[in-house]
Amino acid sequence: MSKAPNKEINPYIPKYITSKPWYQDAQQTKTKHEEEGDNNGQSDDYLSHHRKQPKEIVDYSQAKIGSGIQDNFEGSIRKDVTGDNYDMKRDRWYGYSSEEWLDQIKKWEESHQQQQKTKRRKVDKNKNGDEDSDDTDYELELIELGLEKKDIFSNIKEDPMEKMLRDRQDIPSYIYNITSNENNKIRLEYDPKSRITKDPSKGFLNDQNQFIKRREGDAKDLTNLQKLAWELDQQDKKKSLAILKEQEIEAENIPETDLKYSLEASPTLMMLKAKQAKEEQLRRSALKRQELLNKYGSASSASKDSTDITPPIHAQQYQSDQNSESISDPTLDKNGLRKSRYVEDQIGLDHTTIYGSFYKNGKWGYSCCKQLAKNSYCTNSKP
Repeated sequence: MSKAPNKEINPYIPKYITSKPWYQDAQQTKTKHEEEGDNNGQSDDYLSHHRKQPKEIVDYSQAKIGSGIQDNFEGSIRKDVTGDNYDMKRDRWYGYSSEEWLDQIKKWEESHQQQQKTKRRKVDKNKNGDEDSDDTDYELELIELGLEKKDIFSNIKEDPMEKMLRDRQDIPSYIYNITSNENNKIRLEYDPKSRITKDPSKGFLNDQNQFIKRREGDAKDLTNLQKLAWELDQQDKKKSLAILKEQEIEAENIPETDLKYSLEASPTLMMLKAKQAKEEQLRRSALKRQELLNKYGSASSASKDSTDITPPIHAQQYQSDQNSESISDPTLDKNGLRKSRYVEDQIGLDHTTIYGSFYKNGKWGYSCCKQLAKNSYCTNSKP
């Protein structure tokens, strides 16, 4: 507010009340109360610029009685109205007057019209200036519709058709999953009803019946590298704990955490560790393969040895030489077949046949006594 030159300043009123905001019009009309105060040399209406309507001053300190209330008082004592019945005493709308409500609505309408006039006056003022006419037309249209710019730019209400409509270029995922097999039959790997991909080669279903795609490419390599880092870190922790227990190191001398097995801290080192682990795995598999070849032989060596084997003795020749001392070739058995390096035809526990000569209900046994237990004695009665 503008200060009078000879006006006494009240020090008990805060500055944010007495000072006028910078955005308020300097030529704003003063209220009747302010004009009277200026004429008298005093202006005590410090709240005029805080009201929406500066000219409207409502004094809420005085109690008001509705026009519908008709009470008779003698001094400070209320006088009972004769003729009050039960319903009149308990009337919920006692004291209500529709005229007061209509007057309030009328005030609101006048205030709204005043705001519209102020906006139009500002638009006309800008229209006469150098500003763009498109903006003024746009503002006039908003005023006619009773809207403001903030109502236009604030996306409060969403379009209900926005989620129902779909772009024409949008292709459903199950179309991408249509493939053809060898029999030229269309196979759907995606079930639209359950929304679960049925192809197990692309993923798996977790405990919550959700399809999880398997990682491929660099993502798969990164996952394997992270698993290797975790395994090496766990092994290193176990070793360090064992050393601490043996040496009984004090709390002050506990070694710091080693970050050499952390993928985030040293990714290059972990890639080198993974390469070394892969080479070690290949070396172990090669040693295992060589050990098996030395023990059982290979298919090529077996086929080579089979060419050197003499043909088996025929049954007639075997019967003719049955009474002879023995067969000259030590690599052949009594049936004329090549001997195995493992023990065969071993008979024991008073059995006359080998174990495996009898089969019943998915189990092997001895045909002499029809027993299925391998370590059982023969129960067949001897003559």
